[in-house]
Amino acid sequence: MAKLTKSQRVISIAIGLSLTSAGGAALYGFGPAEMWTQSQISQLVASANSDIASFTASFGSQLTTTFEQLISAVAVSTKQEALASSQISDTTMQAAQQLLNATTTQNTNDQVVKAVLDYSGSTGQGYQPCIVLYKNKSLDHAWDGLPQVVKTRMRRSEMYGGNLVASTNDAMQNRLKTHRDKFCTPSEEKAGLCTASSLPGGDTNAATLFESAAPDSIVDQARTSYIENVLGAPDQIITSKAGKSQSGQTYMLSKARKDAFLSIPAYSLNMIAQANTGSPDYDNKSPNEMLQMRVNQYFGGKEALQWAATLTRQQPRGLLVELAKMEGTNAWINQKQFEQNQRIIANLAAQELLMAEPLKANLDNKAMRMNSASAMQQVK
Repeated sequence: MAKLTKSQRVISIAIGLSLTSAGGAALYGFGPAEMWTQSQISQLVASANSDIASFTASFGSQLTTTFEQLISAVAVSTKQEALASSQISDTTMQAAQQLLNATTTQNTNDQVVKAVLDYSGSTGQGYQPCIVLYKNKSLDHAWDGLPQVVKTRMRRSEMYGGNLVASTNDAMQNRLKTHRDKFCTPSEEKAGLCTASSLPGGDTNAATLFESAAPDSIVDQARTSYIENVLGAPDQIITSKAGKSQSGQTYMLSKARKDAFLSIPAYSLNMIAQANTGSPDYDNKSPNEMLQMRVNQYFGGKEALQWAATLTRQQPRGLLVELAKMEGTNAWINQKQFEQNQRIIANLAAQELLMAEPLKANLDNKAMRMNSASAMQQVK
């Protein structure tokens, strides 16, 4: 049986007391009527108690059901809140991971883009890096090979150091014949000496040294003849018997001294000539033409416009690379100018020595006269 609550017991006792008081007052005599009344009261009390018990049981059951529903609802809500919190946590973690992945990818892309911009041939290596490197190396090889080519060129000349000709007169006649055959001037043609040449007077024109020409072309032959004319007449060979004499020894010593002095201007003039002679190894370009093309990349011509346009889209690294290449080219040109200045200094030194020759000869004559006078006095 369900237990009555405190409020329910109070209500029940109050009703019972009221009924008992009323009945007692009416049934004061305790007769048959009183007994009937007492039974009715008992029935009413029993009925009231039954109703109260039934209400209490129904109300308690409803309270229990409601309480269980509340507990179930709270439990479901708690689980849903926990699930929602887990989902939010997972979503937050996934979002953080995606952000991290996106940031990592962006950083990687930035590094790739920076690497492409810094090392790309169009934005980070300056103007045409591979082609310029090839041209610079070719230019350096062309100039570095000049001394050996000049030596070969000088050996073909009758004025090469140590060379002697069978007859100086015949050698000069051959030069004259070459002049009339290849470099005849209009005035000589009018005189009936020869037929005017396509390069009149080329063997006496210093401008041929600075004109680009193919090997063994008419211009190249003209400057070879010009160099021989500048160096003078060749020396004639002497017999071995004459060479053993005092005059022969003096002649050979003078010949060696002359060759030593002439080797300096001969080397300089042939260097100029060969620097303007084309070579099949370099697309028939002369070293000076190759140098001019390299300089024109920066200071003139169509290539300079392309170079300037390239610099406008270069990254800082590309500009630094281009600056380094320019400074390298400038240093290389300074080195070649230094070598040229060395040849100029050597020519000036030889000129000074030769200009001092008359003074030396004068002093030698005076010394010989003094020695002769002293010897004559001793004889007396």
